[in-house]
Amino acid sequence: MIKKNLTFLQIGLGSMGKRRIRNLIANGENNIIGFDFAVERRKEAEEKYNIKTIEDINKISANDFDAVIISTPPNQHGDYIKFALKNKKHFFTEVGTSDDGYKEIFSAKGGSASGGENSYQNIVMAPSCTFRYFLPIKMIKKLLDEKRIGRLLAFQHHNGQYLPDWHPWEDYRKVYFAKKETGACREILPYDLIWLNWLVNSEIDDISGYLTKVSDLDMEADDLIVSAVKYKNNVFGGIIIDAVSRKPFVTLRLLGDKAVLEWDYLDSTIKIYDGESKSSETIKVPKGNSETGYLAPEEMYIDEIKAFLDAVYGMVKYPYSFEEDFKNLQTLYQLETKQ
Repeated sequence: MIKKNLTFLQIGLGSMGKRRIRNLIANGENNIIGFDFAVERRKEAEEKYNIKTIEDINKISANDFDAVIISTPPNQHGDYIKFALKNKKHFFTEVGTSDDGYKEIFSAKGGSASGGENSYQNIVMAPSCTFRYFLPIKMIKKLLDEKRIGRLLAFQHHNGQYLPDWHPWEDYRKVYFAKKETGACREILPYDLIWLNWLVNSEIDDISGYLTKVSDLDMEADDLIVSAVKYKNNVFGGIIIDAVSRKPFVTLRLLGDKAVLEWDYLDSTIKIYDGESKSSETIKVPKGNSETGYLAPEEMYIDEIKAFLDAVYGMVKYPYSFEEDFKNLQTLYQLETKQ
């Protein structure tokens, strides 16, 4: 029996780390220890959320925490995945850009360290799948399941925003998303595939296109992906991910054999054009509540952490796996090898 009121070790106290603390608190979890190397971040977390923080993760005992949330730059996830596995703790990670640590995850899932009480079988290993909890995406999924557009044939998706606008409070050149390995576009493609694959209800069979840098932004990272994808169920898609658009875009157009569905995140609308009646329907999407300075509503992050908590407490299985996540990273790697 898993005890209630667990203690959570929040690794990383940057933008996402602070959000995850808010998510835990919103779900009634207040036993939180924060870890970050930066003194300013630790001080801010202590003052804002009334939590204890540490500066050296090697000095914390396995008896001091029950679960780990990893909100570091993506290239550091592997180190903390291994840390969580070593201590046999439940863990949640933000979306990654490499599969470092996945070998250890799959090895742990396949057996146990030495059998008996050391088994990993009850350890929850949860990769982020935030947009599956985003209200408009859930609404679109329901509409697809109800066959409102008939059989899905193809789609177009565009996710773009000027990179310096991502975190206007800090110099984009000094943040992980400006670096080659952890660049914005490398992060967003697998992030979006998590929910696109869910909507299409299939896995990508092939991807082709371009991953490149087209702007004068002062960074190593690529800032544009233009790709074509083919799914195993013969749905085809065009995906644009960019860090150069001066106007933010998150749009989706789904082509069915009976109707067309269009979603515009910023307009908070879902539109369906029925090809048989030649009529259009506009469905308003509630905007939710965003933290000051943020575009995305908090509710989907709160619900995502609730899913992790429910899995940790043995209530339900977490709905997204590292096996699925690994396939999305393989899709990214496949596109990169074709350049």
